[in-house]
Amino acid sequence: MLNNYLKIAFRNLRNNKIYSTINILGLSLGIAASVLIVVFVADELSYDKFHLQSENLYRVDFTGKLNGNEFDLAMTGAPIGPAMGEEIPEVESTLRVGQWESIPVQYEELTFTEGNILVVDKNFFDFFGFKLLQGDPATVIDGPNKIVITEDNARKYFGDEDPIGKVLLRGSGKTATEVTGVIENPPSNSHLTYDMILSGESWEYMKNENWSSNNLYTYFRTYPNVDMSNVQASLDEFIEKYFGPEIEQYLGFSMNELRAQGNSVGYGFMPVEDIHLYSELSEEPTIPGNIQYLYIFGAISIFIILIACINFMNLATAKSANRAKEVGVRKTIGASRIPLMGQFLAESMIYSFLSGIVALVLILIALQPFNALSGKELSWSVFLDPVLLLGFFAFLFLVGLLAGSYPAFYLTSFTPSEVLKGKVRKGAKRSGLRNGLVVFQFFVSISLIISSLVVYRQLTYMQEVNLGFDKENVINLLHTRSLGNNAEAFKQELLANTGFVAASYANNLPPEIDWTSVYRAVDTEQDFLFTMNWVDHDHLDAMGYEMVAGRFFSKDFPTDSLALVVNESAFKQIGWTELDGTQKISGFFNDDENEEREVIGVIKDFNYDNLKLKIEPLIMGIYPDYFQEMAIRINPGDISDRIDLIENLWTKYADGAAFEYSFVDSNFDSLYRSEKNMGNIILVFTVLAISIACLGLFGLAAFTTEQRAKEISIRKALGASMPNLITLLSKDFTLLVLIAFIIAGPLAYYVMETYWLQNFAFRTSISLIVVFGAGLLAILIAWLTVSYQSFKTASSNPVNHLKSE
Repeated sequence: MLNNYLKIAFRNLRNNKIYSTINILGLSLGIAASVLIVVFVADELSYDKFHLQSENLYRVDFTGKLNGNEFDLAMTGAPIGPAMGEEIPEVESTLRVGQWESIPVQYEELTFTEGNILVVDKNFFDFFGFKLLQGDPATVIDGPNKIVITEDNARKYFGDEDPIGKVLLRGSGKTATEVTGVIENPPSNSHLTYDMILSGESWEYMKNENWSSNNLYTYFRTYPNVDMSNVQASLDEFIEKYFGPEIEQYLGFSMNELRAQGNSVGYGFMPVEDIHLYSELSEEPTIPGNIQYLYIFGAISIFIILIACINFMNLATAKSANRAKEVGVRKTIGASRIPLMGQFLAESMIYSFLSGIVALVLILIALQPFNALSGKELSWSVFLDPVLLLGFFAFLFLVGLLAGSYPAFYLTSFTPSEVLKGKVRKGAKRSGLRNGLVVFQFFVSISLIISSLVVYRQLTYMQEVNLGFDKENVINLLHTRSLGNNAEAFKQELLANTGFVAASYANNLPPEIDWTSVYRAVDTEQDFLFTMNWVDHDHLDAMGYEMVAGRFFSKDFPTDSLALVVNESAFKQIGWTELDGTQKISGFFNDDENEEREVIGVIKDFNYDNLKLKIEPLIMGIYPDYFQEMAIRINPGDISDRIDLIENLWTKYADGAAFEYSFVDSNFDSLYRSEKNMGNIILVFTVLAISIACLGLFGLAAFTTEQRAKEISIRKALGASMPNLITLLSKDFTLLVLIAFIIAGPLAYYVMETYWLQNFAFRTSISLIVVFGAGLLAILIAWLTVSYQSFKTASSNPVNHLKSE
């Protein structure tokens, strides 16, 4: 019997080439798209699960509220890790990790900038599951000035030589550091990445006893099956036992007084497996993902495969009239319904598995472009996993079952007498269910069009929005500490060239200004959490900021070295209304001593962080010891010439240090990589969804025009014009797409406005032009798809269809 099913199925497939091609192409596109999304989602869900006992790994966070400003930090102070290991019974071990970004490293004549050096406790390799290729895990980073490098860096610095025992010079101070191990390149599914791993004893901060100085990531492993509420209770005790007394010592008030002002601070924790998808904390070591995006992509995957299956069902039911005699004859001679259902399901399975083969080819072709689109590093080997292969074939079986189920039940439900009376033919011509499925297809397509347009409109808005300063033509020069005593000479010789407008040293430049601390307006008892940045006298001209009151720092006033400039948000939050020359702010500005500094100016608010966040209070001061970057504003023109000149001067003054720079506008753009990836993926799969829906519409139009060929011929013979005939054949489908738009437009508008744009403090609005434009585009695409078949039928010779009458 099975052999008979297959013979008939292949015969029908061969005899209906257009119908078969549309089905196989639509299903293969749907399967390929869905599988790629599933693999993407699976990779996102796999983050940090490769570590030993990953389910027992957690990271401490520090959260709270100060004068209405909430803060959520992934970093904590140096003392909390050792204290947890000693005082919390549920904790088996702890690990502290610091992160250094953009550090110059030199070996003999080679100098490179390493973008990510981790500074870790000596138990790093016992704690995490990163693979050490050379070196003893127990001792490789036990002691000062020991470093482990990745296999890529081993080749970069030493070629084919054995790197163990070689000495690297790190930082602007060129500290000699011994290579003691080689580690495997970081896996792509880890929230922690690295170029090099430095021993914790190499960094004095690891010995810091200040609980309120948050510069480390603190991880801990618990014993299996512990009550995590006990861990939280112990962390709460740490606030009272350690953090509170320190705050009272430095700021002069107790935790009770802090809480009486409506403020709060506390430690919490998050499972390491959840960090990538669920963290909304600041200061993450890498840009995290977003679980909401996985829901979106999962829904897109389901919708695309449903659209492909709907095509199959619609075309199968539409062609039911052509197979009515077959069903009727086979039932008349004794065939029961079950074998007939098996026949149609067998055909569906063949379509599904042929589509699966085509889909694998499409996946192979599309994998690298998909990686570029999504920012992933997926390889073809992932599809050789037995579990995934089994899942793939099970997926094909389910698709075949889903796609063939309705035709199997529908076509075999009629009695022979019903077939002879033409009930099947009438049902094929007028199917409310089939029309409903077409509406659903274009409902999904239009929703995706609106969503992708909104995403790109928001991304464009973020690129064009006024940040409060001119971000164009500003070069961000890194590692300026390498200039040492030559810093001023470098700056002056640079500005002697007409290609440069201004230059300024700073601690950090937007969008990387993120150092925060607690400050207080003198003569008040209210504390504030302000962001602090150290700049020089020329920073206003270099960055293009605007003053709204007072003045900026000037070399004409030597006392400005102990003055402050604040932004509008800080000025207003303190409660000041007018700058009067007497306002002062107290706090720990550059050492362990509380001091007071006069506010000499108010700068207009500007975005110095992610546009997802509102502009927070900011204060600026002068402290050259903290300068590590330079802002260089250039005149528009040949940028490459400007870069070459800067590099030549750098080579002259920086004593062989690595030359590295970026552009401020590019730095802002890089903040929205995940949004760009999401937008790109939605756009591509929107095009796929529309294409698959149009394939189905094309097939239905072909069948409908075929069924109405004699009617059209008669109308044409009686004088009907070509436009009238095309309109007659197209209007039903156009109406279905219009209904889909009426449903999709308001719903997509609501979802994107309520659940996506609300993630941005600075956001665009959804224009009705976008919504109606999406609907018009869908209607136009559908009309063009149907019109081809309509024109083909309407332009044919009526004699061809009427000669047999």
